[in-house]
Amino acid sequence: MPGLRMVQERGARGLRLSGASRALSFPASQLFVNCDFFPAEFSFVVTLKVSNVGAKRSEYLLSLVEQASDRLLLGLRLAPERLHLLVLSPTGQRRITFRDVQLADDRWHTLALAVTGRHATLTVDCGTTLEQAYRMPFPITLSTEGSRFHVGSRKAWRGLFSGLMRQLVLLPGSDATSRLCPSSNPHLAILSVPQVLLALPVKPTGNEVLMNPYEAKAHVTMGMRPPPCSKEEQRKLWFDTLDKGLFLCDGLAWVPMLQKKERLDYVEDYQDLYTRSETFDIEIFHIPSVGLFAATANRESRPGSGIYKWTDGKFRLYQNISTSEALAWKFFTVGNKDHKMS
Repeated sequence: MPGLRMVQERGARGLRLSGASRALSFPASQLFVNCDFFPAEFSFVVTLKVSNVGAKRSEYLLSLVEQASDRLLLGLRLAPERLHLLVLSPTGQRRITFRDVQLADDRWHTLALAVTGRHATLTVDCGTTLEQAYRMPFPITLSTEGSRFHVGSRKAWRGLFSGLMRQLVLLPGSDATSRLCPSSNPHLAILSVPQVLLALPVKPTGNEVLMNPYEAKAHVTMGMRPPPCSKEEQRKLWFDTLDKGLFLCDGLAWVPMLQKKERLDYVEDYQDLYTRSETFDIEIFHIPSVGLFAATANRESRPGSGIYKWTDGKFRLYQNISTSEALAWKFFTVGNKDHKMS
């Protein structure tokens, strides 16, 4: 693919951008189906390797740009010892900054950035979580209509990411940290890494010479239908312009490298459950002969966390329980008695 190379360094593979590729850009409507608003609660998961970021240089890991006006709606930007989340709010552009983030050390790192309400958290390599609180919550009406995502740039050559990228995942409505950590290899924790980047060349035995290069250029065939894949086409790339997927020929078949995940278009909104304060967790449980319940772990101590009971086809408030910054609920049974733990 023009402007894209696969590189292996420090025992892992990643992708390097040598130019702003149109193939690494796509309309927001392909990601947000039947909805023109960016989620108010979300997580970014990024695995990257950065050698150096100049003192006056900023590099974009991801940007969302309005095509007509070229306005930056949202951006994840890397600067020396800092990570910025930029967002366009009704009052202008806002910036959430995490300081003293040491990433430009020529090593692999996995970041989990989660945003909910007025809070943003950053976890690097499953270590200590940094938290930022800000005055205004993340906008719930950030329109994505007519906008476009750009991977590794601010559009064209502006803010081009110079390092290696192994995974970049947007997870709406959830904090992805618990899905990554703990990990036996936190620097390379996996949420969604393309299969071709997970594989490594087989180590040679005896006097054999390892033929796989650490760095490779490849020509990419683009089209809606896959070209032939045989031994002659082995290691060639094909970009599916219809479904926006990148495939590698292994000599027998086309193996997906970067592929758009199946969208859950069939999931419909059934009920909006409103809580009295910011909610970190919800636990669904059933008490025999009593009914189905949902417990929400809420930040504020008053009125605290809530217990909701399934009544007439909906969850309705059943009881408030006094808690202080509850993070999670767990329902369990000891003998014949049911218990809840916050």
